[in-house]
Amino acid sequence: MRQDEFLSELRAEDISEGKETSRFRLIEPFRLYSAVLGIELEIPEGFECDGESIPLSIRWLVKPYGQSRRAAVVHDAGYKHAGFYDVYGLFHPVTRKTADDVYRELATLKYKVSGLPKWRATMRWMVLRLVGWSAWNEHRA
Repeated sequence: MRQDEFLSELRAEDISEGKETSRFRLIEPFRLYSAVLGIELEIPEGFECDGESIPLSIRWLVKPYGQSRRAAVVHDAGYKHAGFYDVYGLFHPVTRKTADDVYRELATLKYKVSGLPKWRATMRWMVLRLVGWSAWNEHRA
């Protein structure tokens, strides 16, 4: 059985402006394999996202650490499109829960990079399940 893994480095430029603290754009495609989805994904060059958009009211509990930035980029792409594109350009629709599960899978990934401890990734996943509906619905409007 194939393991989840990052197949390329995450290369992005900071495009934050004004009061934004975390907004960036990919400067090359980001490729990975998700065991949850069973496919190789590609987030295209030029994709813009805010990474981990943790509400200020709970940052005392869930800090926006950089170790899970890769997972956050993939999660943002899943939320934006309600699915993921594979390396062949085919679209794979997902539910909000599946997009959140992909985040949890990748946040704990230990291949080539240090992932988050499982308890911390699980806490972040729980926050996504509780408050992520607003971002999901915003992209559906």
